[in-house]
Amino acid sequence: MTEHLLGASTGAVWSLASAWCLARVFRAWLGPRPSRRRVVMWLLVKFPLLYALMVMLLRQPAVSVIGFGVGFTLVLFVMIGWLSRQPVQALPTSPHGR
Repeated sequence: MTEHLLGASTGAVWSLASAWCLARVFRAWLGPRPSRRRVVMWLLVKFPLLYALMVMLLRQPAVSVIGFGVGFTLVLFVMIGWLSRQPVQALPTSPHGR
């Protein structure tokens, strides 16, 4: 039972961390001051580092893989529901249509 609870909380935290890194990637890429260096930095944090951490966590006997999936999915659904209620902002366009 505690393995499932630990797995669910680990999955929820990992999901939040992954979404936070992805938001930083998009902000560095599409924000008012785009920066390739920051995009690459956040991609390196998100993919190799965060995914390596996930593999290490899931290899621990105290962390349930099913619980991890439940925690990850619950946070994902909550984020999708929250984002679906946010107003849509138009991207700024340049005067010449590009």
